[in-house]
Amino acid sequence: MSDHALAENLGFAARVAIDLSDKRVLPYEMAREYLQMGARAIMQMWVDIEEQERAQRKALA
Repeated sequence: MSDHALAENLGFAARVAIDLSDKRVLPYEMAREYLQMGARAIMQMWVDIEEQERAQRKALA
């Protein structure tokens, strides 16, 4: 997933949070999809960070 796609997916999840805080409610299907996109982006960033940590530890060994 590209950096642009990650940011875009996080933006969709943020939109759900903002809409909920403003008492505007997206259709449930759309809100669920946006939150899933955000969750996938977060998990991808987690994997990327773990890979970077492993590479750094390997370089120091």
